[in-house]
Amino acid sequence: MLQALKTRRIAEIAVSIVLVLGGTRVVGQGPQLSFRSTSGQSINLADDRGKVVVLSFSATWAPLVSSELRALQKVADAYAGRGVLVNWVSINTSKQGARNYASDGDLTAFATRYGLKVPVLRDPEQTVYHALGLDALPTIVVIDRTGRVVLRHVGFDPDQVEPLGDVTRAIDGLLK
Repeated sequence: MLQALKTRRIAEIAVSIVLVLGGTRVVGQGPQLSFRSTSGQSINLADDRGKVVVLSFSATWAPLVSSELRALQKVADAYAGRGVLVNWVSINTSKQGARNYASDGDLTAFATRYGLKVPVLRDPEQTVYHALGLDALPTIVVIDRTGRVVLRHVGFDPDQVEPLGDVTRAIDGLLK
């Protein structure tokens, strides 16, 4: 009995270490991971189980965001109608007068200016951003149908032939 408890505790510690060191997280475990869209809709990631979800975390002030949004729309177009939900998540603050403030209208207009047609979500307190262990912009997160994070793609290099190639390869692997 004592040995079984020790073994279980060692396994729990090992899982904790993997999570702290950036291992796979399951969306929906721990704090509720939800957003508000710029249209006012509440979006809870747990409701998207059964679909592949792509979250592109960025902000209007982030370098290369215009190129990133165009590339993100190409990904969304490539997987339209195939059970893949692509979203742009702005971490711009929603507090009027604060540095890096953007209203819902500002974010919608910004996305439209760069041809983005996917939902624009808000994470102004960076709650989901931090819950997913993110620390850089831009970062794209790919979540499988069970709610597990399978890829964190950090950065954007518009000079690459396929700047989001690992994102599309991850999605392709999940759709097989």
